[in-house]
Amino acid sequence: MSASDVEQDLGPEISMSCLPDECKISPSKYFVGHTDPITCVALDPDSKMIISGSYDRRIRFWDIGSGQASGEPLRGHKVSVSMVAVSPDGTMFVSGGGDGRILIWNATTRTLATEPIQAHWNRIDSISFSPNSASIASIAGAIIKIWDVGTAKLIMDIESPTSERQVAFSPEGGRIAAVSHIAPDEQTLRIWDVKTGKPAAVSPITGHTGGLLSVAWFPNGQRLVTASLDRTIRLWISETGCQVGHSLGGHAAWMANLVAVSSDGKLIVALCGDNSIRLWNAITLDQIKLVLHHVEPVLCVAISADIRFIVGGCGDKKVCLWNIESITHHKYNSKPLPTLGPENQQDLLPDSSHQNQSPMDLVYPEVQSSPEHTVSQAVIISHGPLPLKPPTTLKEDADPVASPAEHSHFRKWWRQPLNFWNARKQLSSPQRVAEIEPCPDQAEIITNQGQSPAQDVLDEFDRYVMNNIPIRLIYLPTMELVGRNFVKTHFQDRMKEITEDSIAESQARFKPPSTRERVIPTLVQPEVKYGILSHRWLDTGEPSYQDMTEKKLSGPSNVRHSSSNITSRLKEGYHALHISRSPGENEVQSPGYKKLQKCCEEARRLDLHFLWSDTCCIDKNSSAELDESIRSMFRWYQNSSICIAYLGGTTVIEDLRSEEWFMRGWTLQELLAPRKIKFFNKDWQRLTEQDDDKEEDTPLMTFLQEVTGIPETELIDFEPVPRYIDKRMTWAAQRKTTRAEDVAYSLMGLFDVSLQIAYGEGGERAFGRLIEAIMQAGGDSSVLNWAGKPAKHHASFALPASPASFVGHPDIVTIGRLDLMLTSRGLRIPLVVLPLEMTHKPEFDGRPIENPKFHCPHHDIGEVMIDSRGYRFSGIFKQYALGIFHYIPAEDSKNPGLPKQVAAYLLERSEAAVEEAPLLGMSRQYRSFEDGWRRVPTGFIYVELPGLPDFASLWYVDRACLETVYL
Repeated sequence: MSASDVEQDLGPEISMSCLPDECKISPSKYFVGHTDPITCVALDPDSKMIISGSYDRRIRFWDIGSGQASGEPLRGHKVSVSMVAVSPDGTMFVSGGGDGRILIWNATTRTLATEPIQAHWNRIDSISFSPNSASIASIAGAIIKIWDVGTAKLIMDIESPTSERQVAFSPEGGRIAAVSHIAPDEQTLRIWDVKTGKPAAVSPITGHTGGLLSVAWFPNGQRLVTASLDRTIRLWISETGCQVGHSLGGHAAWMANLVAVSSDGKLIVALCGDNSIRLWNAITLDQIKLVLHHVEPVLCVAISADIRFIVGGCGDKKVCLWNIESITHHKYNSKPLPTLGPENQQDLLPDSSHQNQSPMDLVYPEVQSSPEHTVSQAVIISHGPLPLKPPTTLKEDADPVASPAEHSHFRKWWRQPLNFWNARKQLSSPQRVAEIEPCPDQAEIITNQGQSPAQDVLDEFDRYVMNNIPIRLIYLPTMELVGRNFVKTHFQDRMKEITEDSIAESQARFKPPSTRERVIPTLVQPEVKYGILSHRWLDTGEPSYQDMTEKKLSGPSNVRHSSSNITSRLKEGYHALHISRSPGENEVQSPGYKKLQKCCEEARRLDLHFLWSDTCCIDKNSSAELDESIRSMFRWYQNSSICIAYLGGTTVIEDLRSEEWFMRGWTLQELLAPRKIKFFNKDWQRLTEQDDDKEEDTPLMTFLQEVTGIPETELIDFEPVPRYIDKRMTWAAQRKTTRAEDVAYSLMGLFDVSLQIAYGEGGERAFGRLIEAIMQAGGDSSVLNWAGKPAKHHASFALPASPASFVGHPDIVTIGRLDLMLTSRGLRIPLVVLPLEMTHKPEFDGRPIENPKFHCPHHDIGEVMIDSRGYRFSGIFKQYALGIFHYIPAEDSKNPGLPKQVAAYLLERSEAAVEEAPLLGMSRQYRSFEDGWRRVPTGFIYVELPGLPDFASLWYVDRACLETVYL
């Protein structure tokens, strides 16, 4: 199916759900084209075009009327597209990414209208347009920023006391609403004044018992709706902070992750956690008994301005569309959405019997607040039903005729939030404060409640620090070498920030939703921050581990320590650096020391406390430590916060073509592994102005592709897997290493395999062990896509000698995994063997044959062009065949399938003599090991099958052609 293919049903498919009063509606259209799960969707004001973003870093457009993709996808974000929003006037749209950047696009030309905005330093969670389309608000963490759309300039910063999940402009444009979701004691809805940046009088509004995930305004600006981790949806009056009616939802089976309101204010749409979208009548607060459903998780949702369509982005990479007009009139809908007039303004007002009561009195009638305590002086706490209990109205909650048992359960439920309110809010009456404020010990208990991290968080933190970061690091404040125990102590307190709410919120944010076991590592790992140095070693003058334990670099905190202090530091995990005995020893430093010192300065500028360098942080006298370091080095670079790359032969970008850093073996993994990298020239000046040089579509990236031959997508987002071996080997083919074995050792991380380090074994033997490890890990046929002479150290003729053997390989698409095993007889491999005939064979005269021509009678292949690379074929009669290794393996009784273009080896073997009376039962088919098939060291053989109509077709050959051979 192509990128623009659309599956369209004639009508919605109805299937009864597990609940007797609900039925499921499947999408009426699917739009397919993204290569990763959809993260965000939006519709233009005319309801004719869908805009979608994905983890594949692409923005795509879909025409609703024609059901086709519209134009080419847009690129611009480095990590993913996390948000898209269209301006109310339809002239602009913006996108936010996981890279913290905001891109403002012209909706007509689909080109950037301004320069990219580096708005935040982490993933952008939400973007909202102002009603006049002149400004946007963005949120990432606790900072809300307002930007001018025309100039891309920052208008205002609003710092929230908590991390916010979503931000939304009010319909009149004078207010901004945001919801918090991480801090367990700050589950609030906050409203700010756009002109002043100050909180509104009723802000914050509380009432949910779990972190808030989403907020949306009603079109008249008088009401808001929120969704929470407590599994409820609640409506609020924006001027008073009171809850409207009962809470929605509250089911244990699903939780609303995102809410939206239709443009007429009559429909509430909620994206729920069970692959579905649910609807409510916003006037009566009754649920519409139809569920919009998809077989895979629905990750984002949007409703069209004309209220005709609901669009969802899904985990199976599809954009789904439901037609609301057909749904709301379906016969299965027991409660169709009625045609209503303007919203009843009386619904927005508190009950008349409570006009003189404060919001706290409405919620907790037993707790009367004094007259001077106005709405602006207290946190407004309102509630709907108790967790997972049937909903009740506000009047029912305040009914004094409730049973004692009900009151007992109610008091127990609200006591904890009320204590928190008492501890945090300073009321105007001193006498009142003395009555309700807890004692200091109690206040400390309340304040610290929930701050201890969960045990599984601590276990993951211990596992990560002790296994996935370097053995020792330079502690930048004191320029001392420290061990993992010290690093663990340093970052221990940060684990308190990983609360149960943050874990649950992260589970909900993953696309598709993830498990707790997978989420916790993603929260722990970013908290352990260190920088890492990449450089070309100098011939002399590099500081070693032994040098560092005898000297101390001059640093900003070059303080003399007493012997007792050093002893205590050793107990804490320090490897203390002895201070030089005289100041003069630090005045003259080698170039290697100066390079390290400059790198430390750059790391400090990035607010890092730790740095790793391969020159001085490894004790190379310890074979065990050296072995672990080499095996783990790719992972250490990958887990670093940033890689600082020093290019000692470069002044400007154009010098990269001759930079020696790109010619060394170890620097290949140092280029690919880090998530962020920053290049510095020989004078320690930034090579570019950007903070991360792994940016798409930049002049530097163009040069990096040219110099390395590595595609931009691999440079930016490299995945270490035992696949694509032929392509990746060519990246290393021209690189050099001082030790021959390092050719293989420096490539382990690229293919996610591990080798025992054995210096002295020789380069070919080490490279052969690398190829064997790759074969055992993946069985990818691309490991066989090499040519030339094999390695000499093994009996097999199917092991390449070095990465250079893969240079010039034909491009093949991996279509199957082969059962590969290296044995004492050679490489055991199943091949599709097609016999060849040597054409124009000369008469035997004892001389070898050069550059013969071959013909394959099977499948109309005909003449096969083979570059013999000087190989001399024996004049004695032999059998020849194509050994095709690029095919779809046979399964059960099926035959192996050949694509239109196949890659193969040239095989030869001696012909066994025909015996009229075979001795000892030996037949003509018997051959000893020496007489079996052998690989001829030719160039690459790439054959096209003329009988296949296109590259999507396969030719199935008889299973008799499939032979397991030893090469």
